[in-house]
Amino acid sequence: MYFLENKEPLKKILKLCIFLLIIYIFLNYVGSLFLPFIIGYILCIILYPLFKILNNKYKIPKPISSILCIGILILLVIFIGVGIVGQIVKEGKEFIKDLPYYIQSIKNTFDELNYKIQSLMKILPDGLENTIIGFFENSSSILGELLGNGLKNTSIKVIKKVPNALMITIISIISCYLMLIDKENIQKFIVRQLPKKYANKFGIVKSGIGDAVFGYIKAQAIIMCLIATVCFLGLLLLDAPYALFIAVVIGIIDALPVFGSGFILWPWALYNVITGNYGLSIGLIIIYVVVLLTRQFVEPKILGKQIGIHPLATLMSIYIGLQVFGVFGFIIGPVIMVIIKALQNENILPQWR
Repeated sequence: MYFLENKEPLKKILKLCIFLLIIYIFLNYVGSLFLPFIIGYILCIILYPLFKILNNKYKIPKPISSILCIGILILLVIFIGVGIVGQIVKEGKEFIKDLPYYIQSIKNTFDELNYKIQSLMKILPDGLENTIIGFFENSSSILGELLGNGLKNTSIKVIKKVPNALMITIISIISCYLMLIDKENIQKFIVRQLPKKYANKFGIVKSGIGDAVFGYIKAQAIIMCLIATVCFLGLLLLDAPYALFIAVVIGIIDALPVFGSGFILWPWALYNVITGNYGLSIGLIIIYVVVLLTRQFVEPKILGKQIGIHPLATLMSIYIGLQVFGVFGFIIGPVIMVIIKALQNENILPQWR
């Protein structure tokens, strides 16, 4: 009855649903076709301030300014890639090479633990005893199969996508070059295609969405880099193997609200307790505490200031994004939430009551 008497809330809900449906259709069916141009536009936005300085202040022609900007970006990527990324890849390869040894070590640890527990199970009923013993007997083999098959399948997928990634990279660079040269005219063309009532708001909405989305990405990147740095220094002091590679993995996983750095550090610490390596175990727990305190201190100041979205809403957006868009939903989900928030701030979409 309420919606029959007052149709305005129904219109706002319908508008929001249509907006989400358009985003879903675009990302799921059309987005991959425009991916190089989306990447090119993002690069264009990043490089545009430098482009304006070269073109306006130093009077360098637009084509040359665009080439210089892209050249500087490529040199920076190569510098970082050869140094940091190169070391991460090197340690990652070594880790994968030694992984069978670690899997076997974990299986042996489970077998030893199983043997010790069996002697304590005699006082339990037969059914419960068999269940517990069976769990420990099967866990190590299941873990080994999951790790082995998962890494094998991932490696095959990565190898198959290398040629496609190279093509996307080349087209992205070319599109970035063309967008830098003619950015103002491209924006005017887009505005002319919009209905008049939205054309006037285009600049405000574009600025609001851009600030929110890039604010979120920047905030997450800062937090991830900070957590990875803390982990790297801690693992380096502990003389742990593959310190940089594991620190980067922890930095990425720590961005997940549910998992966090404890998803890696706690099982690792527990394993070292079982194997008697108490020094490394204590060190890993200390790293976890430092990471937890760092995140608690830094996250509200960086992430909250940038987007102002409740952590529960962020968690929901990540989960829904993963379910709808797969692994990239980890990024796409929160970005869509940020866009909705920005559009609400500009009164394009209805506010939450």
